[in-house]
Amino acid sequence: MSVAYLLKEANYYRKLGKGHLKRMIFKFLLAKTPLSKLVNKSAYNKIYSEVIKNKAGKTLPTILQIENTNFCNAKCIMCPHTIMKRKAKVMKQSEFIKICKNVLDHYPIKLLIITGFGEPFMDIKLIEKIKWLNENYPNLDVDLYTNASLLTPKLSAELLKLKIHKINFSINGTEKTYGKIMGLDYNTAKNNILNFIKLKSNSGKKYPLTNISLMILKTNHLEIEKIINFWKMKADSIMAYGPSNWAGSLKNADITDMNRFKKKRWPCSFLWSTIMVDVEGNVIMCCRDYESKIKFGNLINENIVKIRSNEKFRTLLKNQLNYKFNMPVCDACDNSFDSSLNWWG
Repeated sequence: MSVAYLLKEANYYRKLGKGHLKRMIFKFLLAKTPLSKLVNKSAYNKIYSEVIKNKAGKTLPTILQIENTNFCNAKCIMCPHTIMKRKAKVMKQSEFIKICKNVLDHYPIKLLIITGFGEPFMDIKLIEKIKWLNENYPNLDVDLYTNASLLTPKLSAELLKLKIHKINFSINGTEKTYGKIMGLDYNTAKNNILNFIKLKSNSGKKYPLTNISLMILKTNHLEIEKIINFWKMKADSIMAYGPSNWAGSLKNADITDMNRFKKKRWPCSFLWSTIMVDVEGNVIMCCRDYESKIKFGNLINENIVKIRSNEKFRTLLKNQLNYKFNMPVCDACDNSFDSSLNWWG
């Protein structure tokens, strides 16, 4: 890993905004250096548990994640979308607005992520949703996560007229493996991304930041270096990481264990920092609950403060802080790596 590459990544996290670079440095040191040997050992556990106890008592959600659609045009081998039983739909503009107002008017939300268990651009009204956010909450950062297969030149030009903080492009292979892994055409996605990056460069805009993400699988692990080398100087950042088993749903999936240190379950910081909303408007635990098994309330007709104050949600947080994870989704979650680091910074 070259110094130039590390500096480029550091600059990317600096541009992401306050706190991101600090968190990146913490996670890098604890995951990619000899300090990883200390993680989840007795001294680390004592300090980290105190950090969690202090932060959990005063943390308010600053991230809102909305699933604008759960339709998806990909068939990724590391994703259980093909076995999803939830009805696929697109969130109406009126529902999107109602949900946003419900949350943004009650909590100090700094970032709204438009993604869920689907491909955001399957929603033909996506541009309108972002325009509404820009007009009504101009200081709000908006992020998108996409496979880029539907990102036409016309759509790219429209996106660059909007205020978007970051776009994450999921590229999980090369021309040899991409089709097998994602069920889409590699050249279409690649060319769409390159065109977007070119249009952005020509426009002189610093934002949206562009990030390439790829999951390290048995199918593509020999290509990881090749993928990184191709994209690292084109996009603002690139991230390679191990996939989830989706709370035990993909026990035999093409996945590898990326944990670099002794496994230990910690309270999940996501539950404190992020409000996750499915396409029906339900407040759910996280994206791993792809069937929306655990619902805490519905933002179309219930107040978000009351939802996060109700007994069901408070019990979930209490159980997490008491290291009780014996409930659906949590009981089979594989977040031991992230939960061991995410409370820092």
